[in-house]
Amino acid sequence: DSDDSDSEDGGSDGDDMDDDDGEWSLRKCSAASLDSLAGIFGASYILPPLLPALQEGLRHTDQWFREASILALGAISDGCMAEITPHLPQLHPFLLSQLTAQDSLPQLRCISAWALGRYASWTVTADDPSLVACSIEALVGRLLDRNRKVQVATCSALGVYVEEAGDLMTPYLEPVYRALVEALQLYRTRSILCLFDTLGVMADYIGAAIGEGPLPGMYVPPILKRWNDIGRENPMDRSLLPLMECLGSITVVCGMNYQPWAVETFEMAMSTIEGCMLIISHYNDISDVDDELADPMICAIDLIDGLIEGLGPNFATLVAGSARFGPTFPNLLQQIVAHDIPGVRISAFAVLGDLARQAPTLIEAGLPTLLSEAISSIDPTHPAACNNSLWALGEICVRCGENAGPLTPIAADLLQNLIPLLMGNSIDIDGNPIDTPVPGILENAAITLGRLACVNPSFVAPELGRFLLGWCDGLSKISNPIERRDAFNGFVLSLRANPQSIQSAGPGLSQTIGSILFAVVSWHVAPDDMLQGVNVLNGNYGFQPFPGEFVELKE
Repeated sequence: DSDDSDSEDGGSDGDDMDDDDGEWSLRKCSAASLDSLAGIFGASYILPPLLPALQEGLRHTDQWFREASILALGAISDGCMAEITPHLPQLHPFLLSQLTAQDSLPQLRCISAWALGRYASWTVTADDPSLVACSIEALVGRLLDRNRKVQVATCSALGVYVEEAGDLMTPYLEPVYRALVEALQLYRTRSILCLFDTLGVMADYIGAAIGEGPLPGMYVPPILKRWNDIGRENPMDRSLLPLMECLGSITVVCGMNYQPWAVETFEMAMSTIEGCMLIISHYNDISDVDDELADPMICAIDLIDGLIEGLGPNFATLVAGSARFGPTFPNLLQQIVAHDIPGVRISAFAVLGDLARQAPTLIEAGLPTLLSEAISSIDPTHPAACNNSLWALGEICVRCGENAGPLTPIAADLLQNLIPLLMGNSIDIDGNPIDTPVPGILENAAITLGRLACVNPSFVAPELGRFLLGWCDGLSKISNPIERRDAFNGFVLSLRANPQSIQSAGPGLSQTIGSILFAVVSWHVAPDDMLQGVNVLNGNYGFQPFPGEFVELKE
C-alpha cells in the first residue's frame, strides 16, 4: 500500500507504508547487518561483491529496485565513506532527484531523504556551498509532503543536516522556519514529535542566529499556539514533552530576544507543573505513580530553567510580572526540590542552582528549607539528583560570598554528608556499602566542599584530616577551570587554617604530601609537544602549580 492521499491529520497517518515504525522486518535486519559488516570489515571486503548489484539497482527503472539500492547505499555510509566519497558528486544529485520527483513512491522519497542524511557530512565539508543549499531546498520542499512517513524522514534528515552544518545554516533560516511553521499546522502524531525535535536541534546547533531579528516572532508564537491547542484537549499529552524540550533550547539561545513570550511560556509551564502535582497527589502511595506521569512536570521545570538561563537576572522581573504564578513560585520551588520522584528533584535542583546564579532574590526567603532539602538529596543511590543537589549547594555558597550567615546553621550537616562521598564509604538506604564509584559525585563533592570553605574555612578546617586524601582525589578530577579554582581556593584556605591536618590525614606523611602534589600537578598538564624536551621544568614550558590568572592561588 503506497497511499499518497491527503487527510485531515496531515496525510495518511496509518497504513501509508508497509513497514510498521517500531517493528523489525527482514529488510530492516538486512540493512542493519550490512551496516555492521561495512563497519567491521571495511570497504575492501564489502564493496567488491556489493558494487555490481548496487550500480544495477540504482539505474533500474523499477522504483522498488532503486529504493532497495538506496537503502544499501545508506547502510554502508559509515564503513565505506572514504571509498564512496569520489562517487558522491554523481550520487548526491541522484538522491535529490529521487526525493523531489513528483512520481516517486513515498517509500522512495523516505529512503532518499534518509540516505541524504547519512552523507550529510560530505555535503557540508565539500567546499561547495551550493551542495548544502540544494540539499536544504530539497528537504524543505518535502517537509509538507502529505505522506506521514515522508514527513518524518524528511524532518529527521533536516535535523541531521543541521547537526552537521551548524551555523552554516544561517543563510537558509527564514525559508526553513517558514516551512517548519507551515508543517506545524499540518503534522500530527509521530510527525509532530519529529518536528519538535528538529526545532530543538536547530537551537542547539545553529546558536544565536535563530534568535536574531524577526525570526523568533516567526516560529515561537505558532509553537505556543500548538501548545495551547493540544493542552486544551489533554494537558498531559505526551507530544507536549518534545514541544517543551525544544522551547527550553530556544529560550536559552534567544536570551532576551525571547522576552515577548516569556510570561506566557512561564505561566504555561507553571500550569503544567501544578496540574501534574495535583494528579500525583491523588495517589496514596508514591510507588504506585508511573514515572511517565511525572514527565510533563519534569519537562516544564526544565523549560523554566531554560528561561532562567536565557533571561538571566531579568527572570526575577518575569516572575514578578506574573500575577497568576509570581506569588506562588517560591513555594512551588520548595515543593519540587522535596518531591518524592527523583526525576523531579533532578530538574528542580538545576533550577535552584541557576536561580542562585541569576536571580538569588527568588530563593532568599525559603533558603533554609531549600538548603535542608538539597542536603537530604545527597544520596549516591540516586546519582543524578545527588550530583545536581551538590552543584546547587555549591552555587549557593558562591552566591553567599563571605556572608556565612545563611550557611552557618547547615554547614556541619553538609560537611558530614560530603565526607563519605570524598572517602568512598557511602552507604545505601539499607546500610550496605556502595562499592561502585558514581561518575561525577567525587569531583562535585570536592567542588562544593571548596566553595563552602571559601565562605568560611572554619566550616571545614577542624576535621580536615578525616577527608584530606579524598578531597585531593576529587580535586584532581575537576575539569572546569572556574570550579577547579573555587575548589582549590577553599582547599588552600582550609590547609592554612589547619596545617596540622597534613600529619593526621593518612597512614604516612609522604602519602599525604604525594596526594596534595598530585592534585596540584593535575591542575595544569602540559601539552604533549611541550614535554618532548629535556628541560621541562625550566625550559619553554616552566611548570606553574596554578595558572597565572588566578592570582589569589599563586599568593
